[in-house]
Amino acid sequence: MGDEFREGNDSPGSRNLEFLKYCERQLPKGKKIKAFRADSAAYQAKVINYCQDNGIKYAIGGDLDEAVKTVISTMKDEEWEPYQNGFIGETIHSMNKTKEAFRLVVIRRPFQSHLFDNEESPERYTAIATNRDESPEEVVKWYNQRGECSENRIKEL
Repeated sequence: MGDEFREGNDSPGSRNLEFLKYCERQLPKGKKIKAFRADSAAYQAKVINYCQDNGIKYAIGGDLDEAVKTVISTMKDEEWEPYQNGFIGETIHSMNKTKEAFRLVVIRRPFQSHLFDNEESPERYTAIATNRDESPEEVVKWYNQRGECSENRIKEL
């Protein structure tokens, strides 16, 4: 539907909503975007609000900022299920400028820090903001297809 090859020093977080709207304009009349997946560069309130307002199901990589880390730290042991080589769980989160709260699917994996790391946590987290209805595992599976369906093909070109 569209492409935008940017300069190497252009922020990946810039113009994400504009690009989503551009792609919509490229569709045949009467067609609309029903689903959107993107990495954490698109983890922006205006993108999430647009998807919510327009009935677009989304899965967007979440930033592990202080607010996200705080909500993850409040998750109880019984909210985590075994998943691959770690655990998976979900909670509800919102950003300062999002109109509604959204699901935050979280993967927790053990992490062994390097000798000189100042890493405080023995675990690593991956967060995905979503409004999809599937199980957390299905959300992760669908989200992870973004690399196979676009990024790796572009790399090959």
